[in-house]
Amino acid sequence: MEGTKARAMMLVEPRHFSLTELPAKPGLDGGWLAVEATGLSGADVQVWKGEASDVVYPLIPGHEVVGRIARGSPTIPYSVGTRVVIEPRIHCGECHRCKLNLATCARRRPSNSYGFIPSIEPPGLWGGLAEFLYIDPAARLHPLTDDVPAEVGTFVHPLAAGHTWAVELPSLQIGENVLILGPGPRGLACLIAAKAAGAGWVGVTGLSHDRDRLELAKRLGADLAIDAEKEDVGGAIAEALGQRPDIVVDVTSDDPEALFTALDLVRSGGRVILASTKGNRAFHFISDVLVAKQLTVRGAMGATTVGYQWASRQIETDPRIDDLVSHQFPLSEASRALQAAAGLLGREELISVAVTF
Repeated sequence: MEGTKARAMMLVEPRHFSLTELPAKPGLDGGWLAVEATGLSGADVQVWKGEASDVVYPLIPGHEVVGRIARGSPTIPYSVGTRVVIEPRIHCGECHRCKLNLATCARRRPSNSYGFIPSIEPPGLWGGLAEFLYIDPAARLHPLTDDVPAEVGTFVHPLAAGHTWAVELPSLQIGENVLILGPGPRGLACLIAAKAAGAGWVGVTGLSHDRDRLELAKRLGADLAIDAEKEDVGGAIAEALGQRPDIVVDVTSDDPEALFTALDLVRSGGRVILASTKGNRAFHFISDVLVAKQLTVRGAMGATTVGYQWASRQIETDPRIDDLVSHQFPLSEASRALQAAAGLLGREELISVAVTF
C-alpha cells in the first residue's frame, strides 16, 4: 500500500461534502481496511444535518462498514484479503468507561467511534465514506463470508444492535412477549433477533408513513404490526395478545411520547429498553409509574461484541435479510444517499441505505 491515496467524502460542515484524497500511510500501529460498503443510519443523518451533539468538523461519516483487510498488523488476527465487519465503537480498555463495560470510550473526544472522529486526527480516514479506513489497534473485527453481498453485509450492524437490545439487555427468556416501538432498520433487527431467541409473541408499532416497513415486519414474522396513528395500540395488543408484553423496546426516532407508551404498555415487573434519544428536549415525567409497576428500565447505546458475533452468523443463514438494504448509491452520490436515509427522497419502500464501492 506504499503511496496509496484514498478518495473520501469529507463533510466539511453540515450538508456540505468535499471529495478529497487522503494518504493511507504505512508505518502506523494499526492496519488498513479496503471499504466495500457502508450503511447509513439515523446517527449519520444527524451528523450530516448538524444535529449531532459534540461533533467536530471536518470528518468522514459512516460507521456501518464492511471491507477487506488491505494491510495487516500484529493487532489484527486476520490475513490480508479477509472480509470483515468492523465494530464502530473503539474501546481502549483502560479508561473508566471501558472498565465499566460501557459503550462509550473516553480515549478520544468527542467520540471514540468510527464516523464521528474528526479528520484532523491522524491518519484522518476514520469514516466509511472513503476507499480505505484505518483499523485502530483496539478495533474489533468480525469475519464475514464472501457469500453475502457487501451491501447486505452492512446490515450486520443493525442486526447486532437488535440482538443486544431485544435479547441481551432485557435477558429475554423463551416464550416471553416483546413489543418493539419503531419499525426502522434496528426495530426490524430487534424483531428478527427476538424471534430467533424464542420470543413467544412480537409486536411492532409505527406511523402511517411506515406502511412499507410495517408490511415487511409481518413478512419477517411479527405477530402484530400496528399503525399507531390509526389504531389504539393498547387495545390492539389486548385483543391480539390478551395481556401486556413482558418487554418493550423503544427504537423510535426523536419521539418523547414513545417513552410514556413503553412504560404504560409493559406489564408490571416488566423490562423497558430505551434505545433511542429524544433530542435533549425537556418533558414532564412522572416516576411513580416505575415504582408502582416495579419496572426495570435500561438505556441502550450501540451493540455488544456478542451481538456482532451473533449477527455475523445470522446474516449467513437468513436470506430474508437480503431485502433489508433497499437503496444503494456510489461514493460520489454520498449527499443523495444521506438524503435518502433521512427520508427526504420519499419513504416508499425505504428500509436502509448503503454506499457501495
